[in-house]
Amino acid sequence: MALGMFGVLLLCGVLCSSAISPFKEHLKACHPDCTKFGNCNGETGQCDCPFGLTGPSCQERLFPACHVSKDPGTLPHYGTWYPKNCECIKQLHAWPGSCPEHLHYEGTGVSGASPCFYDLVLAHRLSDSPALNASGVDWFHATGHTARHSPPQEAQLPPEQVPQEYKTPDGGQWRPLSECPDRCNNRGWCQIQGSNYQGRHYDAAERWCNCQGYFRGNSCEVADTQHCYRGCSGVGECVGGWCHCKPGYWGHGCTRTKAYSSSVGWRPNHAKIKVYVYDLPSNVVHRREFHDQWSLIDLMYNAELEFTELLLGDWGVRTENPWEAALFYVPTFTYWYTGNVGHPYFVIQHATKWLQENSPFFNLTGGRNHIFWATNDRGVCKLQMAPPEMQHSIKLVHFGQSPRRPYAARMKVGQTTDPTAHLALRGALPQPGTRFPEFPAEFTAMDILEESEICIRPEKDVVTPNYIMPTWVEPHNYNQVWNVTQLPDGTRQVTRKRGPDVPVRNLTLYFAGFTKPQMSYSQGVRQLIHKLFGPGGKYDPKGPNARPDYKVGGPGGGEAATYMQQSRFCLAPMGSGWGIRLVEAMISGCVPVIIQDHVYQAHWDVVPFPEFSIRVGRHDLHRLVELLDDVAPQELEELQAGIERYHRAFFWDAQWGGLAYNYTIQALKQRAHSMWSANYRRRRRAQQRRRLFSVGRRSRHGW
Repeated sequence: MALGMFGVLLLCGVLCSSAISPFKEHLKACHPDCTKFGNCNGETGQCDCPFGLTGPSCQERLFPACHVSKDPGTLPHYGTWYPKNCECIKQLHAWPGSCPEHLHYEGTGVSGASPCFYDLVLAHRLSDSPALNASGVDWFHATGHTARHSPPQEAQLPPEQVPQEYKTPDGGQWRPLSECPDRCNNRGWCQIQGSNYQGRHYDAAERWCNCQGYFRGNSCEVADTQHCYRGCSGVGECVGGWCHCKPGYWGHGCTRTKAYSSSVGWRPNHAKIKVYVYDLPSNVVHRREFHDQWSLIDLMYNAELEFTELLLGDWGVRTENPWEAALFYVPTFTYWYTGNVGHPYFVIQHATKWLQENSPFFNLTGGRNHIFWATNDRGVCKLQMAPPEMQHSIKLVHFGQSPRRPYAARMKVGQTTDPTAHLALRGALPQPGTRFPEFPAEFTAMDILEESEICIRPEKDVVTPNYIMPTWVEPHNYNQVWNVTQLPDGTRQVTRKRGPDVPVRNLTLYFAGFTKPQMSYSQGVRQLIHKLFGPGGKYDPKGPNARPDYKVGGPGGGEAATYMQQSRFCLAPMGSGWGIRLVEAMISGCVPVIIQDHVYQAHWDVVPFPEFSIRVGRHDLHRLVELLDDVAPQELEELQAGIERYHRAFFWDAQWGGLAYNYTIQALKQRAHSMWSANYRRRRRAQQRRRLFSVGRRSRHGW
């Protein structure tokens, strides 16, 4: 009897535990025609549309004049590669999302940044790609956003200036759509000669379709799934870089099928930290085209895509239930708006504004548990001057510069109350302390200011490795250094190759890379290393102190991997921002020698750098040869053993054993713990920063 009661109580406990969950699946319905051109978002009950379409069934057009057809479901095209309707530029300009009024920046000199996401320089007035000499067509020269509040400018061309042919930037000639197969399915433009990513066309009689971004085929009939996350998971079509999913699916990669409600509000799981992935409307952020072209980016900036691709399929970390999530990831396609030298402030600020107005989870913490990417060269530098709403969120970056204080903090007390006064400084401006003994190069004010920019807050932001070209980790190169054994459970065992067949590392140090006269480039490190080992330098190859075991020169090209595999140490300086040499050295089994003052390295907080790398301050750079000569064979062996243990943390390609994603997730989980531990900046320090940089404001810094 007692056993029976125990069994009943135990069963009740299990059932009751399940019954009292505060979370319930709850899907909302959309317009019955939503899935014809859009995706029914079961979480919001709204129809998610590709960029340029809107309404309850995605059949309303934001920019009707930017379409080349009245056929439903077509997408707008607004680039500068070929002529557009002049009304297109007016409609883009009038759209509030083109130059949002809320975008602002309180500093100066944000390189490559514009508060207008759709800067256009268009030409001519036409309708549906007519012939150049078609009757009833007026031609104008139109200019887009010359300034945020400047209306588009257009001037009608006199008859003698109407072009008899229109040259495309690739050397071809634009032709009416009607001359090309199937009108290019309204996904491209017609031209003769010229080229695209597939090659050049020489036949002047051939009319061929140059496809808009993310389409291909003789008539642009193929929507290429490689440009959508997870290839739309086999349940959708990739349309202009956006997944049009089958009914019942929505979101990035068509990976969403469930939505939830909560009876207790937000209750994050503290035992198993989960990440929720936002699906922002495409009219807020999307995989933007580049002037009608495919937005093909340099792969080394590809970490945002690789991280997102892996996270979307990692249901051990990801959750569809935001009420239980500890962290919130915001995919923004940042690089598509900034390129490598632009600045991510405006696109992150734009997404932040949308979250403030539409997401209760963002406002619960002020965005402290929300994650944004910035893979551009200098990440989110000048962070101390970012708008208040951007201060708190977690930034995933490659460039971890974090000086103790920005340059304004070094100005004498009472000298000025203007927190941006230092930005006008010019000329020689020595900083306390000597940078380079034996290297009297002058650092200008701008050089010093740039290396004094705050680019991360290490207690909350995460520094990750850049994406490396696949050839570095594919077997033909990788297996020159590493033995790879596939274990029965699918995991890999990777060990360093040893034995007489392994090439001897007969070079002490290898570095090949660009240099520039500006000392801000690499903080002057590349300049000095080239001077030391160049003509007339201390280790001039033809001088008495020549060191043939040191190979230092310009860009190494395809030989870089081979030389790194033959070297014991590899120099890892920065460039204009983050550098690629750390990742390349780790993959090559070469001990990285990191010379980057005030710069946190990728995974600095989750891997033990002293076990596999050597760190040298710029002040000691002139003694580099002596420092490396001091490394004993046993010490070198220990460092190489550390590379064996941790090198996979520095590359992303999971198919080749990369673990960069895993270590990035580990670092992000630590940020959740830090938030719950109230590990914020000390109050006194925060007050000092407010006095320096936020005159009249009270909530801008720290988190």
